[in-house]
Amino acid sequence: MTKHQYHCIYRSSGFSLIEVVLAIGIFLVTVLALVGLLGPTLQSIDEVEKTDEVSSIVNTVNAFLQNSPSIAVALDSKFTTIYNAVGTGDFATLFVFRAYQSAQSENIVLKVGFDEGEAVGTNAKIRTADFSVAAGPIYRVVLTASSVIPDDYLNETKPDRNRNGIYTLSEPIANYLEGSFAMEVRIYAEEPPGPNQTFVSATNLGTLNTKEPIFTYNTAIVR
Repeated sequence: MTKHQYHCIYRSSGFSLIEVVLAIGIFLVTVLALVGLLGPTLQSIDEVEKTDEVSSIVNTVNAFLQNSPSIAVALDSKFTTIYNAVGTGDFATLFVFRAYQSAQSENIVLKVGFDEGEAVGTNAKIRTADFSVAAGPIYRVVLTASSVIPDDYLNETKPDRNRNGIYTLSEPIANYLEGSFAMEVRIYAEEPPGPNQTFVSATNLGTLNTKEPIFTYNTAIVR
Protein backbone atom coordinates (compact mmCIF):
# COMPACT_ATOMS: atom_id res chain seq x y z
CA MET A 1 0.00 0.00 0.00
CA THR A 2 1.40 3.37 -0.96
CA LYS A 3 1.78 6.22 1.51
CA HIS A 4 -0.90 8.21 -0.39
CA GLN A 5 -3.47 5.37 -0.13
CA TYR A 6 -2.79 4.95 3.59
CA HIS A 7 -3.27 8.67 4.17
CA CYS A 8 -6.69 8.66 2.39
CA ILE A 9 -7.92 5.65 4.38
CA TYR A 10 -6.83 7.31 7.66
CA ARG A 11 -8.64 10.54 6.82
CA SER A 12 -11.88 8.78 5.88
CA SER A 13 -12.06 6.92 9.22
CA GLY A 14 -12.88 10.07 11.33
CA PHE A 15 -15.23 13.10 11.36
CA SER A 16 -14.27 16.51 10.25
CA LEU A 17 -14.62 19.52 12.58
CA ILE A 18 -17.55 20.83 10.52
CA GLU A 19 -19.40 17.52 10.87
CA VAL A 20 -18.89 17.53 14.64
CA VAL A 21 -20.12 21.12 14.96
CA LEU A 22 -23.19 20.35 12.86
CA ALA A 23 -23.97 17.26 14.96
CA ILE A 24 -23.68 19.25 18.20
CA GLY A 25 -25.87 21.99 16.74
CA ILE A 26 -28.60 19.52 15.76
CA PHE A 27 -28.41 17.94 19.23
CA LEU A 28 -28.75 21.32 20.97
CA VAL A 29 -31.71 22.34 18.80
CA THR A 30 -33.43 19.04 19.64
CA VAL A 31 -32.78 19.53 23.38
CA LEU A 32 -34.11 23.11 23.27
CA ALA A 33 -37.24 21.94 21.47
CA LEU A 34 -37.84 19.28 24.12
CA VAL A 35 -37.29 21.79 26.93
CA GLY A 36 -39.78 24.13 25.26
CA LEU A 37 -42.40 21.37 25.25
CA LEU A 38 -41.67 20.45 28.87
CA GLY A 39 -43.01 23.74 30.30
CA PRO A 40 -46.59 23.47 28.93
CA THR A 41 -46.65 19.76 29.77
CA LEU A 42 -45.75 20.38 33.42
CA GLN A 43 -48.26 23.24 33.60
CA SER A 44 -50.97 20.98 32.22
CA ILE A 45 -50.14 18.31 34.81
CA ASP A 46 -50.25 20.93 37.59
CA GLU A 47 -53.67 22.16 36.42
CA VAL A 48 -55.02 18.61 36.35
CA GLU A 49 -53.74 17.99 39.88
CA LYS A 50 -55.34 21.21 41.14
CA THR A 51 -58.65 20.30 39.48
CA ASP A 52 -58.57 16.87 41.08
CA GLU A 53 -57.80 18.41 44.48
CA VAL A 54 -60.70 20.89 44.23
CA SER A 55 -63.04 18.11 43.14
CA SER A 56 -61.95 16.04 46.14
CA ILE A 57 -62.58 18.96 48.52
CA VAL A 58 -66.04 19.61 47.08
CA ASN A 59 -66.98 15.95 47.42
CA THR A 60 -65.67 15.87 51.00
CA VAL A 61 -67.60 19.00 52.00
CA ASN A 62 -70.83 17.81 50.40
CA ALA A 63 -70.58 14.36 51.98
CA PHE A 64 -69.85 15.88 55.39
CA LEU A 65 -72.79 18.31 55.26
CA GLN A 66 -75.20 15.71 53.94
CA ASN A 67 -74.22 12.65 55.94
CA SER A 68 -72.35 13.52 59.13
CA PRO A 69 -74.46 12.54 62.17
CA SER A 70 -72.20 14.52 64.51
CA ILE A 71 -73.21 17.99 63.24
CA ALA A 72 -76.57 18.21 65.06
CA VAL A 73 -76.70 19.94 68.45
CA ALA A 74 -78.76 18.45 71.30
CA LEU A 75 -82.31 17.81 70.08
CA ASP A 76 -81.99 19.89 66.91
CA SER A 77 -81.80 18.27 63.50
CA LYS A 78 -78.72 18.59 61.29
CA PHE A 79 -80.73 20.90 59.04
CA THR A 80 -81.63 23.22 61.92
CA THR A 81 -78.08 23.21 63.28
CA ILE A 82 -76.52 24.18 59.96
CA TYR A 83 -79.18 26.81 59.28
CA ASN A 84 -78.59 28.38 62.70
CA ALA A 85 -74.81 28.19 62.32
CA VAL A 86 -74.95 30.10 59.04
CA GLY A 87 -77.68 32.49 60.19
CA THR A 88 -76.31 33.44 63.60
CA GLY A 89 -73.11 35.07 62.39
CA ASP A 90 -74.11 35.46 58.71
CA PHE A 91 -71.72 32.63 57.79
CA ALA A 92 -70.19 29.39 59.05
CA THR A 93 -66.65 28.11 58.56
CA LEU A 94 -65.35 24.61 58.19
CA PHE A 95 -61.93 23.26 57.28
CA VAL A 96 -60.66 20.44 55.09
CA PHE A 97 -57.03 19.29 55.15
CA ARG A 98 -54.74 16.31 55.50
CA ALA A 99 -52.90 15.91 58.79
CA TYR A 100 -50.54 13.56 60.57
CA GLN A 101 -52.23 11.52 63.28
CA SER A 102 -49.74 13.04 65.71
CA ALA A 103 -46.51 15.01 65.68
CA GLN A 104 -44.58 11.75 65.95
CA SER A 105 -46.62 9.80 63.40
CA GLU A 106 -46.11 9.45 59.65
CA ASN A 107 -49.69 8.30 59.07
CA ILE A 108 -51.83 10.89 57.31
CA VAL A 109 -55.59 11.21 57.73
CA LEU A 110 -58.21 13.52 56.24
CA LYS A 111 -59.62 16.15 58.60
CA VAL A 112 -62.95 17.86 57.97
CA GLY A 113 -65.02 19.82 60.44
CA PHE A 114 -66.35 23.18 61.57
CA ASP A 115 -64.35 25.85 63.34
CA GLU A 116 -64.33 25.41 67.12
CA GLY A 117 -66.41 28.56 67.58
CA GLU A 118 -69.38 27.28 65.57
CA ALA A 119 -72.55 26.12 67.36
CA VAL A 120 -72.43 22.54 66.12
CA GLY A 121 -71.78 19.15 67.69
CA THR A 122 -68.43 18.82 69.44
CA ASN A 123 -67.38 15.86 67.29
CA ALA A 124 -68.03 17.90 64.14
CA LYS A 125 -65.37 20.47 65.02
CA ILE A 126 -61.68 20.74 64.16
CA ARG A 127 -59.45 21.01 67.22
CA THR A 128 -56.87 23.79 67.37
CA ALA A 129 -54.11 21.20 67.82
CA ASP A 130 -55.02 19.56 64.48
CA PHE A 131 -53.77 22.56 62.52
CA SER A 132 -50.22 22.20 63.85
CA VAL A 133 -49.89 18.73 62.29
CA ALA A 134 -51.35 19.68 58.90
CA ALA A 135 -49.59 17.81 56.09
CA GLY A 136 -50.46 20.22 53.31
CA PRO A 137 -52.66 23.20 52.45
CA ILE A 138 -55.53 24.00 54.81
CA TYR A 139 -58.73 24.67 52.90
CA ARG A 140 -61.00 27.22 54.56
CA VAL A 141 -64.60 26.64 53.47
CA VAL A 142 -67.02 29.51 54.06
CA LEU A 143 -70.77 28.79 54.01
CA THR A 144 -73.22 31.62 53.42
CA ALA A 145 -76.81 31.99 52.26
CA SER A 146 -77.19 31.35 48.53
CA SER A 147 -78.64 33.74 45.98
CA VAL A 148 -81.27 31.12 45.07
CA ILE A 149 -82.99 31.52 48.47
CA PRO A 150 -86.27 33.48 48.11
CA ASP A 151 -85.96 37.22 48.79
CA ASP A 152 -88.33 36.98 51.77
CA TYR A 153 -85.62 35.21 53.77
CA LEU A 154 -82.73 37.54 52.93
CA ASN A 155 -81.65 40.92 54.30
CA GLU A 156 -80.29 41.95 50.91
CA THR A 157 -82.17 42.81 47.73
CA LYS A 158 -80.80 40.67 44.90
CA PRO A 159 -78.57 41.04 43.00
CA ASP A 160 -77.02 43.41 45.57
CA ARG A 161 -74.92 41.78 48.28
CA ASN A 162 -73.71 43.31 51.53
CA ARG A 163 -70.31 44.95 51.99
CA ASN A 164 -68.69 41.56 52.59
CA GLY A 165 -69.99 40.24 49.28
CA ILE A 166 -72.52 37.79 50.75
CA TYR A 167 -76.23 37.31 51.36
CA THR A 168 -77.47 37.04 54.95
CA LEU A 169 -80.56 35.39 56.44
CA SER A 170 -83.30 37.62 57.80
CA GLU A 171 -85.56 34.92 59.29
CA PRO A 172 -85.02 32.39 62.09
CA ILE A 173 -85.47 28.70 61.42
CA ALA A 174 -89.03 28.82 62.82
CA ASN A 175 -90.10 31.12 59.98
CA TYR A 176 -88.17 29.34 57.25
CA LEU A 177 -90.74 27.35 55.25
CA GLU A 178 -88.56 26.06 52.42
CA GLY A 179 -87.87 22.33 52.16
CA SER A 180 -84.15 22.86 51.56
CA PHE A 181 -81.48 25.34 52.56
CA ALA A 182 -79.22 26.52 49.74
CA MET A 183 -75.73 27.74 50.54
CA GLU A 184 -72.95 29.42 48.64
CA VAL A 185 -69.65 27.68 49.31
CA ARG A 186 -66.35 29.53 48.90
CA ILE A 187 -63.07 27.62 49.25
CA TYR A 188 -59.75 29.28 50.11
CA ALA A 189 -56.33 27.59 50.26
CA GLU A 190 -54.02 28.61 53.09
CA GLU A 191 -50.54 27.51 54.15
CA PRO A 192 -50.20 25.21 57.18
CA PRO A 193 -48.70 26.84 60.28
CA GLY A 194 -46.03 24.20 60.90
CA PRO A 195 -44.89 22.77 64.25
CA ASN A 196 -45.18 25.06 67.29
CA GLN A 197 -46.95 27.72 65.21
CA THR A 198 -50.49 29.04 65.55
CA PHE A 199 -53.08 28.94 62.79
CA VAL A 200 -55.71 31.67 62.87
CA SER A 201 -58.96 29.77 62.42
CA ALA A 202 -61.28 32.74 62.94
CA THR A 203 -62.70 33.92 59.62
CA ASN A 204 -62.64 37.61 58.71
CA LEU A 205 -65.04 38.12 55.81
CA GLY A 206 -63.74 41.62 55.14
CA THR A 207 -60.24 40.24 54.55
CA LEU A 208 -61.46 37.22 52.59
CA ASN A 209 -63.52 39.47 50.34
CA THR A 210 -60.27 40.93 48.99
CA LYS A 211 -58.98 37.47 48.08
CA GLU A 212 -59.92 35.19 45.21
CA PRO A 213 -61.30 31.81 46.31
CA ILE A 214 -59.92 28.81 44.48
CA PHE A 215 -63.48 27.65 43.87
CA THR A 216 -67.05 28.80 44.49
CA TYR A 217 -70.19 26.73 44.10
CA ASN A 218 -73.71 26.24 45.50
CA THR A 219 -75.00 23.30 47.48
CA ALA A 220 -78.11 22.55 49.53
CA ILE A 221 -79.24 20.38 52.40
CA VAL A 222 -82.74 18.92 52.48
CA ARG A 223 -84.96 19.35 55.49
